[in-house]
Amino acid sequence: MKQVNNSMANNINILLIDDSDVDNFINKAIISKEDNISEITTMTSGSEALAYLKNIIENDETYPDVIFLDIKMPGMSGFEFLDEYINLSDSLTNHCKVYILSSSLDNLDSEKGKEYAVVKKHLTKPLAHHIIGDLINED
Repeated sequence: MKQVNNSMANNINILLIDDSDVDNFINKAIISKEDNISEITTMTSGSEALAYLKNIIENDETYPDVIFLDIKMPGMSGFEFLDEYINLSDSLTNHCKVYILSSSLDNLDSEKGKEYAVVKKHLTKPLAHHIIGDLINED
């Protein structure tokens, strides 16, 4: 399986999970300004994203390097997604950097996000162009 070393600054694959097409469009536009991004995939539900990730694992395809996850989504919330995500292959969950990307300013949401070891940070929508490179290169 072709995997990208997270310390490398090129060929980064991003997965955006957000029920808002507008937010996905805006965040994709911001992320695409980075030179080191090779692919940006958008999913509009947690269940759709889980199916996508399971397919990647089963078909030995390249994992996303970074996942930006909305937490307030109908059907399957971001936290429900994380409950399922942490049970996926360790090779995937250890590879991907997961960032909660939400318009929620509720401290309870931020604190709950910290309960998941796979979550690196809680960010506020929309993404800021100047922080994308820093996030990608974080350990």
